[in-house]
Amino acid sequence: MRSEKSVLVVCILLIAIPSWGKQAPQSASATQPTSDPQAVAVVQAAITTLGGATAISQAQRWTFQAQMQGPRANGDTTYALSTDTDTGKLVAADGSTKPAHPIHSHFVPALVASILVKELQDPKFRFFYEGAGTRDSKPVTVIRVMLSDGGMSFPAQFWSFDSINLPVQADFRLPAEIGARQSFPVVVGLSDYRAVSGVLYPFGITTFLPGGLPQTVTLKSIVVEATTPPNEFNGNGGDLR
Repeated sequence: MRSEKSVLVVCILLIAIPSWGKQAPQSASATQPTSDPQAVAVVQAAITTLGGATAISQAQRWTFQAQMQGPRANGDTTYALSTDTDTGKLVAADGSTKPAHPIHSHFVPALVASILVKELQDPKFRFFYEGAGTRDSKPVTVIRVMLSDGGMSFPAQFWSFDSINLPVQADFRLPAEIGARQSFPVVVGLSDYRAVSGVLYPFGITTFLPGGLPQTVTLKSIVVEATTPPNEFNGNGGDLR
C-alpha cells in the first residue's frame, strides 16, 4: 500500500513540474521595470525641441568640418559618419573571421538627437527621472537610462537637460551607438546648438577624458544626407578601436 502511494506522489510531481517551468518566465517578465512616465515626457520634450522625431530620423549621413583640440586630435578635420552598421571583419590566425568592434568616435555625441530617438524607440532601454540638479550654476533635469540585456539591467547613461529641454551633458556609462561608431564611455558636455536641416546639433562638444585634459570638438559646418555609405576609420579625427 505504501508503495502505491509513493508512485502516486511521484506521478503528481512529474505532472506539476512542467507547469511550474512554464509559469516562471511569466513571473520574471512581469517584474521587469517599466520606464517612468515623467522621464519619458522629458525625453520626448527634448526630441521635440531638437526638431522632432520625423526630421531627426531622416538624417542618415553626416559630414562635419571641425576644429579639434586635446590629447587625441588637434587641428582642422573633415569627418564623415553614417548609420551603416557594418563594423568590418577581424581575421584570426586560423583564417576565421568575426565582426570588428565599433569605432569609438568623438563625433557621436554631436548626434544627440538621433541617439535619443533611437533609444526611446528601443525596448531594451528604459528611462527614469532622477530629479533636478545644476550644471554650470544653471538648473537641469537629470534622466537615467537603463539598458536591459540577458535578464539584467545596467545604467547606460545619465542625461542632463536644461530649462528649454536641450541636452547639456551626457554621462555615457555605456557607449551610445550610431551605425558602426559609438561614443567614448565618459562624460561629455554639449553646447552651442544650431539648426541644420531642421534639427538642432551641438556645435560645441567637450569629452572629459579621465586623468587628462579634455578633448574638444568645435563644429564649423554639418552636411546632412539620406544615404548610408560604410564608415571608415578616421585617425586624424580621434577615432579609436
